[in-house]
Parts: sequence; structure tokens; C-alpha cells
Amino acid sequence: MKWIFILFSVFSVASGAETSDTIVNKTDKEMLCIATYPSIYGEKEVNGQKRRVELEAKKEVIKIIQPNQAFKKERNGFLKCYNELSKVESFEKNNIQRTNQHSLRSHVSSHSKYDITLYEGKNREFVDRNVGIAQRCSPYKEGQYCNYGFGLDIIYDQKDKVKTVLFYDNTVKRGKLPFKPESIMQLYSNSEPLGLWVTKNYKKLFSKKPSVHTQNLIMWENLSKHIKHVIMTPQKGYFELSHTVKNGHNLFRDGWKDSKKAQEYVQAIEIQYQ
Repeated sequence: MKWIFILFSVFSVASGAETSDTIVNKTDKEMLCIATYPSIYGEKEVNGQKRRVELEAKKEVIKIIQPNQAFKKERNGFLKCYNELSKVESFEKNNIQRTNQHSLRSHVSSHSKYDITLYEGKNREFVDRNVGIAQRCSPYKEGQYCNYGFGLDIIYDQKDKVKTVLFYDNTVKRGKLPFKPESIMQLYSNSEPLGLWVTKNYKKLFSKKPSVHTQNLIMWENLSKHIKHVIMTPQKGYFELSHTVKNGHNLFRDGWKDSKKAQEYVQAIEIQYQ
């Protein structure tokens, strides 16, 4: 009887059985999975004295699993897998939790707003309805410069059409993405790598090399009928709006468009629309 139980357990894992440390892709699309393992500390003798030291460093593992495939954690940690159809999480000591439909729609929307094709030919009414209401706005070049938070700003023209979208801060992993063309495929939505349904569009757009690639500028031209330029810079290529309001509009902070010495990391990405 003992051997039958062992064989059943092995068969269950091989066939993709879901446990508290394993997530199975039960959808018909690929899932992006991120496992985060905290540091492990313990005592170790150093020069004859016991000291608390880091035995295993904090680690993050990212991989894609196909339908019916499983991702099993290596050790205690946090694991989440998601696509546009489902989001599943396994906490350090909890059972599997699947996001409900309302939360899933919010999660999908939070990623989709970093899809640069979303804004092609769109106006402010569309953005308000599909992305959210701007947190702060100020007059800019006969239009409006608006901050939407989480590293997303939008510039509208005088007819409220989207002219420029800016990604920075959280979207470029707080300036930790290398200043290289391939970093455009490694953007984040808050603290999560962009969903596969978004990067699928990016792969099509950025399949060709940049038109310009220098020490302080990477630029793609005419990626689509609506996208004129995509500009990546290691400098602070976005504005800052304060919480101070004057005449119904937020004020620009001193030091916006700061032109510091070029660094090795992406500071901002600017998308200009036709």
C-alpha cells in the first residue's frame, strides 16, 4: 500500500497536480511566472565565533510556462503566474490563490496601459475610460501635460489627442534597466514584468534595430502608422508636477527635464504619436 501511495504522488506531480508550492497553467495561453525567494540566514563560525550570516542570497526566477505545464518553487518563497486569462499566486505558507474576475480585469488593465499601441489615434476620453483619470495636469504647448502615476505621463494636444506618452520610474524598474535597445522588452507594470499579451506587441514593433543608437539616445522611427518615434534616454526625459495648484492647474517643479551626465541605465522612454 505504501508503494502505491508513493507511485500515485509521483504521478500527480508529473501530471501537473497543483499544490501549495506548485502552480499549474490551466489556461490555453502561455503564462509568465515570477518566483521570489528571500534570503536565508543562519549561524556560522567565523574566527572561532558564531555569527549570523547570509547562507543563501535573495533570488528571483522568471520563466514562461505553457498550457498544462507547472512551476514548482525551489524553496519557501512567493510565486505568481499570470496572463490575460488568469493570475495565480502561491504565498510562502499559504495555499494557491486565484484572482477573481474583477481583480483580474484590474490586473490586466494595469499592464495594458503600458502597451504603446493602446494610444494610437486615441484621445483623452478614451484614456480616462480605459486607463484612468490623471492625478495631476498642467498646460503645456497649447495642450496638457498629465501625470497618471506609476511611471506614466501623457501629453495631449489642443484637441485632447494623445501626442506623447512617457514611461519612467517604476516602468523602467526605477532606472535599473541597462541602457540598451533590448531593455524595451523588459519594462515593468509597477513591480511586475509586463504581461506576455503586451510584450507580444512589442516583439512585432521592435523586431528591427533602432534608427539611432548613441551614448545618450536610442531611437526607433515610424514603427507603425501612428507611432512616429520611440526615444530611450539615460537622462531624466520627463517632467515633474507638484501637488501645488494655481489657477486650477498643477505647477511644474524646478529641475524638470534635468540633463544630468548620461548614465548606464534607462531613465525615461518617450513615445511620440503622429
